[in-house]
Amino acid sequence: MEKNDFNVTPEKLIGKTVSDVAVTANAVVIKFTDSTYLDIYLDNSAQLLKTSTNKLEG
Repeated sequence: MEKNDFNVTPEKLIGKTVSDVAVTANAVVIKFTDSTYLDIYLDNSAQLLKTSTNKLEG
């Protein structure tokens, strides 16, 4: 993995409180108290770490 392939934007996480964490062989999912999720996972086809965020509404 190249040094600049993975960018973190800590400003978007400041002030959020973690409510749960799940760890598997290929992924880490962090749930925040505002129902936002941060997923860090291995893309097997490209052999790269990727991230995504989503928020459950309801």
